[in-house]
Amino acid sequence: MISNNKFLSNFGIIILLLCTLSCDNKTIDLPIADTTPPQAVIIYPVDGISVAGDITVLARATDNEEVDSVEFYINQKKVGRDNSGVNDIFDFEWKTGDYTEDEYHFVSIIAFDGSENAYASFPIRIKADNQDNEPPTAFLLNPFSGQYVSGIVNITVEASDNDSIQYVSYYVNNVLQGYVLEPPYIFPWNTLLYLDDHYSIYVIVRDMSNNLTTVPPVNVIIDNNLQNDVTPPTGSIVSPPAGLTVSGSVDIIVSASDNRAMDQVAFSIDGTYIISDGEVPYHYSWDTTLEEEDIEHTISVVLIDLAGNESPLNPISVFVDNDPAGDITPPIVLITNPVAGQDLTGTVSIEVLAEDDTGIDRVEFFINGDSVHTDTSDVFNYIWDTETVTDDMDHIIAVVGFDLGGNATLAPPIAVYVDNFDNIHPTGQIQNPVAGQTVTGTITIEISATDNIGVEQVNLSIDGIPRDTLTTFPYTYEWDTTSETDDEDHVISIIVSDSSDNISYVPPVSVFVNNIIDDITPPVASISNPLSGQTVSDTISFTVQAVDDFGVNNVEFFVDGESIGTDYTESYQIEWDTTPLENESQHTLSAYVTDHAGHTTIAQPILVTISN
Repeated sequence: MISNNKFLSNFGIIILLLCTLSCDNKTIDLPIADTTPPQAVIIYPVDGISVAGDITVLARATDNEEVDSVEFYINQKKVGRDNSGVNDIFDFEWKTGDYTEDEYHFVSIIAFDGSENAYASFPIRIKADNQDNEPPTAFLLNPFSGQYVSGIVNITVEASDNDSIQYVSYYVNNVLQGYVLEPPYIFPWNTLLYLDDHYSIYVIVRDMSNNLTTVPPVNVIIDNNLQNDVTPPTGSIVSPPAGLTVSGSVDIIVSASDNRAMDQVAFSIDGTYIISDGEVPYHYSWDTTLEEEDIEHTISVVLIDLAGNESPLNPISVFVDNDPAGDITPPIVLITNPVAGQDLTGTVSIEVLAEDDTGIDRVEFFINGDSVHTDTSDVFNYIWDTETVTDDMDHIIAVVGFDLGGNATLAPPIAVYVDNFDNIHPTGQIQNPVAGQTVTGTITIEISATDNIGVEQVNLSIDGIPRDTLTTFPYTYEWDTTSETDDEDHVISIIVSDSSDNISYVPPVSVFVNNIIDDITPPVASISNPLSGQTVSDTISFTVQAVDDFGVNNVEFFVDGESIGTDYTESYQIEWDTTPLENESQHTLSAYVTDHAGHTTIAQPILVTISN
């Protein structure tokens, strides 16, 4: 209780003060209340990044007077407060290991000034990534696709990882052959245990966190009878034709084939070895200007297969003339059809363009060095039945045009591939889902498959049990995972075949089925428009940012605790008409966000001022 004497004393002071002010005819300037909220922003981490371990969340906050404190929120739950910021920087130590792995978490702040004005920042999404889920990288170095192999073959893999490799597993036709635990990742494959045929090789690399990488397969041909091969290769000198007069640079082209596999072709000029070529088309560019002029020179070659069998071809002679007299202009000769590298089947028209200032006498056609036709008409073509030559190999087409003056021109020879019987294996890949993915409900298995002629069918199996045969593009299958054993890995595998019964085993994909999921996490929400402390007028878009791990059902909007509407669309906004409200009045905006499981989150309320 206040004593009477003290009350009278205070009353007297007030009266005296009023008299003084009245006598001086002065007014009192009462202090203006601070209604300006601070401004704040999170400067680290930045929106969308992944973090691990203990990190420092940094915020910059400023105010027209002074920032009192900054509160830190993770998923709308207050986790810290800093009231001792230095140079407008406030911080909080966040232990990311305490939060759900591989999920985004919402980080936000609220800044307060000394007058209790508050500003809530827009939340940022940060992913907790404390476990390694980055798959290794790997390449299959040996063998290469299309290679003939025999005996013990070293399947060689180059593999690396951001952490370390657990092991590399090796597969032949989808059958596990073995593991290699440390580099060099080389697995000795004994091909003597297999029949001579086509085989598909692929590897799977697993790191210490069980992340997987599957290296695309290569197709090889086992030929273990190579050491018993006593059959020499066959072939011919296809260009230039024997007896031709040549000058400048001349391409010597050789066709060669073997019952097993070719190794190389050795070239000689006038009995002197020059060079060997081990790649198709076998050729040597001969500079005739280095040879003796106006005499014949002999070209000879030797074919050598992988077993070391040699086959010398009949040599040919050509006349070198780099300084001709008389009619010295040779004709122009070009093969216009087919084109180099073209795949051919059945009957093909070889067509030639031949022109000369004095006129064309004849055009001679050669297939693999053998003269097959001479044309003296103006059409200059030859109908070639490709089924008369060896299938699945390159063949050389050459033509020589002669003018009326006896000059000859060898058209640039072309190599074409004859493929009357399809033995090329198709290729394929499981595009969706990806290895290691967790799947629920019904998903679409998507498969890519290609073939040089056309895909006949794709056989799909799950856990080794056939599920469907896909015959039309796109190759998809609707898989109801609820019918599978839950909380287990399941293996998706496919076999692609073409109309010629060529098949390819595609690397399988293992996925984790998890259909029993309890939604216990409420949504995360914040008011994104207007901003806290903002002055608004007319009709504005009242907008809420809302996310949920299983989806947001609706957002209900409130002004001063009264509902003004509900939005069920992802925009989560409503048009709010402020004109009926009193000018300079303040109002509280809030929102209720509800997910499909019925969990509700209240967005951090904000205060706005009306100015109409």
